[in-house]
Amino acid sequence: MCHSASYIKRKAKSISKEEGIIYARALDKSAVLCGYHNWEHFVNSIKADDSSSLLKNSQSNTMNPYRKLLVAAVNKLLSEKRISLDANNKKYSDAGYLITKLFGHTTVIIWADIGFEELSISVWWKYDHSLHPHANLTGSLRENFTSGKPLGKRQHYKKFVGVILCGWLERKEGKYVQREMNRTYKIYSRRGEKEELERIMDPVPLGFKSEGNFHR
Repeated sequence: MCHSASYIKRKAKSISKEEGIIYARALDKSAVLCGYHNWEHFVNSIKADDSSSLLKNSQSNTMNPYRKLLVAAVNKLLSEKRISLDANNKKYSDAGYLITKLFGHTTVIIWADIGFEELSISVWWKYDHSLHPHANLTGSLRENFTSGKPLGKRQHYKKFVGVILCGWLERKEGKYVQREMNRTYKIYSRRGEKEELERIMDPVPLGFKSEGNFHR
């Protein structure tokens, strides 16, 4: 196989004998014949392929599709330093919202302290503010991202958002996203969105567990 190290090395030995050049230079010429810039380029390409393979093998796709959004949202809030896994850290706001990207789509993440060192985390995935019926209204009718779900009637959700859900980040008994129990954290999911989430690889939690006990 032309792109194997053994082939390039065998070819380099032949070139070295035929052209009377040092082996290192022959390695470069052999690699060029196989489509690489030089031997170092070939080695780096192999390393990149190996790293990609390791990454694929280290990731799984077994998480509940909606939990993927919750875990990704907590990761984003932690990386943006909007929240802390330490509930006693007073540098961070007890409540707020962030408009960002999750899995390539515009997303609203809303968090709030609900006591007992617990945060509620709401996620509006594939959100389009320009299509929200309450985007440009005034007063209490204007969307201000303080509730777990958008203002307005559920029948309008499909026009401007793909998935709406709410979960709970435990920080006292442990650091994890609580599992659902006797109720669902999914508020709304547009047709086809669950299937898309199922195809996304599981996000890796940043210092917390993706699932733990539900607390009443």
